[in-house]
Amino acid sequence: MSTITEPAETSPAAVARLLVNDLDGLTDELVDRILTGEHAYAESTLITPVELREAVHANLDSVLRQLTGELGSDLHAARATGRLKAEYGFPLAAVLHAYRLAGRLVWDRMRTACADNPEILPDIGADVWRIIDEYSTAAAEEYGRAVSERTTRHAELLQVELRALFDGVLEPGRLHTAAQMLQLPATGTFLVVCAEARGAGDPYAGIDRRLRDRLVASHWMSDVQTRIGLLSLSTPQTLPQVLDLLRGEAGGRVGVSEPFTTPLGARDALRQAELAMASLIPGETTTETYGRSALPLALAHSPAAARELRDAVLGPVLALPEADRDALITTVRAWFDCGGSLAATAEALHYHRNTINHRLRRIEQLTGRDRSDPRAAAELYVAVLADRLFGRD
Repeated sequence: MSTITEPAETSPAAVARLLVNDLDGLTDELVDRILTGEHAYAESTLITPVELREAVHANLDSVLRQLTGELGSDLHAARATGRLKAEYGFPLAAVLHAYRLAGRLVWDRMRTACADNPEILPDIGADVWRIIDEYSTAAAEEYGRAVSERTTRHAELLQVELRALFDGVLEPGRLHTAAQMLQLPATGTFLVVCAEARGAGDPYAGIDRRLRDRLVASHWMSDVQTRIGLLSLSTPQTLPQVLDLLRGEAGGRVGVSEPFTTPLGARDALRQAELAMASLIPGETTTETYGRSALPLALAHSPAAARELRDAVLGPVLALPEADRDALITTVRAWFDCGGSLAATAEALHYHRNTINHRLRRIEQLTGRDRSDPRAAAELYVAVLADRLFGRD
């Protein structure tokens, strides 16, 4: 420990100049205090001795020169230290603790240097702790900015890796790196979810936390019209709970892939989830798992062909004036939904059975398809379903 031997001084600036002359000694002592303090492990393992000493020296030099009046308010060293320690992963408490140690050291040395002039101690103390407080605040603010930037960069990197998985452009060798970044196991039980975005809302906002409560890790990304999630289940037995959660929080149409066992299957699973979502009626709020409803899924595989079939079968009906068209389409939809029962259809639509029967006969005449013929009825059903799924241009 170095010792100041000059005679006592009569002004705070003069005392500070004495400490500037012993800057290297002060630096050594503060480094020693930091390395033996309550955050010694972080300071000795997360940063090199050279970097630690340089940061301490720069901050002490700046603090002391402000006390001498040579510098105005210069927080460059504090900001640089806050950013450096954030990038190395220091806890913020360790950063602030180092500044408290610096304040105590400078204050102790200045008190010793002016022991014969105690009347200047209040001014010295006020100046020292004001500057230390400014430095601590500046370092903490820059630390926060650096952590935020690092978090953003990390999130962006995760999005890149997730998109690469969904696009299927990862070679097996790079898959290991992507899986590590995303904290995915090499094998396990995975799902892909494709959720429809309606308006400005974020479908499944915050669901990653609720999935974690069920020991399910998830990564999400948003496209223009959908939010896509890759889910990693801790065990296949949690699948029913996960599907219940997805159904319960759906804000629109949601498609879910079949389970798959390796992250390399994400591309095909995404296609499954997209098709499952496309197989649902627009405007509805429901969830569908790929493969559970064969006919809507088949139409979703080929929307163009589905529209052609709709036009070929329902063309004369769709060409009617809007009121007539909608009445007939609504009736035949309800008839299919009611299992072909006139009575149930009439009750559902609040019309007399004769009205329902008359409308169905009109559809038969316009389409040339007898609803009592299974093949004709099947064509009519598929056309009506295609109309519901894809609407009209």
